[in-house]
Amino acid sequence: MINKKNIIKVGYLLSYDYAYIFTSLQEIYNEVDSIVISYDAKNKTWAGNDVFIPQSFFSDIKKLDVDNKIIFYEDHFYIAGMQPMELETRQRNMMAEKLGLDGWHIQIDGDEYAYDFSKLSDFLRQNKFLLKNPENKPFNFQVNFVTLFKRDEKGFYVITPFEEKCMLITNYPKYDYARLTNKGRTLPLDFYLIHQSWARDENEIVEKINNWGHKNDFDTTSFLELWKGLNAENYKDFKNFHPLDAPQWKEISFFPAKNISEFITLFSKEYPQKKLQLDLSFTKKFKLKLKNLF
Repeated sequence: MINKKNIIKVGYLLSYDYAYIFTSLQEIYNEVDSIVISYDAKNKTWAGNDVFIPQSFFSDIKKLDVDNKIIFYEDHFYIAGMQPMELETRQRNMMAEKLGLDGWHIQIDGDEYAYDFSKLSDFLRQNKFLLKNPENKPFNFQVNFVTLFKRDEKGFYVITPFEEKCMLITNYPKYDYARLTNKGRTLPLDFYLIHQSWARDENEIVEKINNWGHKNDFDTTSFLELWKGLNAENYKDFKNFHPLDAPQWKEISFFPAKNISEFITLFSKEYPQKKLQLDLSFTKKFKLKLKNLF
């Protein structure tokens, strides 16, 4: 049974980069029905390192949560002997269960900003007929990453074109690898998701690569040196350099902006979100809607 008052659910994983979540929440809060923020009970990252989240953070979230949509979920997400990516996937599945397995699930990271989110929420509510019998008809949606690779005092170095995909939404939250699920049909949505990613201070980058799910997936030390070497004179020389799938990052462009808030504002004007359409045939849509009546 679909809970008509709790259709769009959002999950956040809270760790070392907790401060970014405020910008992310600001973009989506008014358009979603429920939010879970999960964090480790012993203040551990997936790599087993300590992380300090000040109590003021939780107080500030409570102030922001004017509609009482947010639930804090504390659990034992670090287990010695397990790989970081295994732990990330495990936490995402546990968080999905905490949210309740019905509805549309959006697992978004704290440094991801879904501007003009109403375009996406409207689409999901209009297509809520896809929420019936998700175990038999799983549907997933990918969006377009806008990956910020570095920043300086003048602006942001951004991966272009925006062809990197992010698995963001599912009606059947049984995750196999991070946010990826091998079940059901996956459709693309022409929606931009800004990912602050590597556009941080160097000390934050070091903390990120020592603790994230991809910690053991590539030579992070060498890639850090590559990142440190990028500047205004050579950024156009960076071609096909994604650390896991080189062609995903074809080149870099520069976008002037004083800070991330200004970047989101300016980028949204240059790349406005479009009205989203369900990429299914009329016959397929009709059959799915008809089944939803019974």
